Amino acid sequence: MTGARNDTMRDERPFNIILLGDPASGKGTQSAHLAKKYGMYDLDMGREVKRPENLALYDYAHTTAVGKLTPTAVARKIFVDKIGHTPADQGIVFSGTPKMIGEAKLVARLLKAQGRRDPLFLYLHIPVGEVLRRMRLRVVREEGRLVKRDDDNERALANRRRYYREQVSQVVAFFKARYEYRHISGMGTEAEVAARIEEAVVRHRRGAAHEKCNGPFTMIFR
Repeated sequence: MTGARNDTMRDERPFNIILLGDPASGKGTQSAHLAKKYGMYDLDMGREVKRPENLALYDYAHTTAVGKLTPTAVARKIFVDKIGHTPADQGIVFSGTPKMIGEAKLVARLLKAQGRRDPLFLYLHIPVGEVLRRMRLRVVREEGRLVKRDDDNERALANRRRYYREQVSQVVAFFKARYEYRHISGMGTEAEVAARIEEAVVRHRRGAAHEKCNGPFTMIFR
């Protein structure tokens, strides 16, 4: 077949997902589930910056650990490296990243330059009371031990509140204007949230949802 691609044909390229959301909404958990189920690369900035080669580039204790954004130079290096070196037949799930508008534009350019399929953009929302409850309770596993996350504290939350209002809202607007968007409730069990995400993924893969925007954008710190 020659000429323009038939819109009814399924895009067989690996699909990609950008999964943003409110703090403690379950982004990491759901991204890990998607990565395992679909064989995607789980690009989790919080994990990437802790690699020795990246920790050497900036002061983690006075930035990421207190709820500030990873320095742009470090984040850009990671995006260029991971998007550029992920195999062409493997999709990518962006777990809670990017969070700055310049980085969002870079990700869009890199995905296009690599010939990757336009990502499905998802936003996980939970009420502010639920954010605080989950932050008090959650722990992470590090070196075989369960510990509190570095950035689960009042100081970190105050910093997040500022950058969600100033930065993340711009990122959301940018991606909503370009990609298929789904607003997902993060309330309920992990399985219930996963089922909502799976429904959006199935529609995306089938090409059944052609609209770029679905539902209002709600963020706890707007």
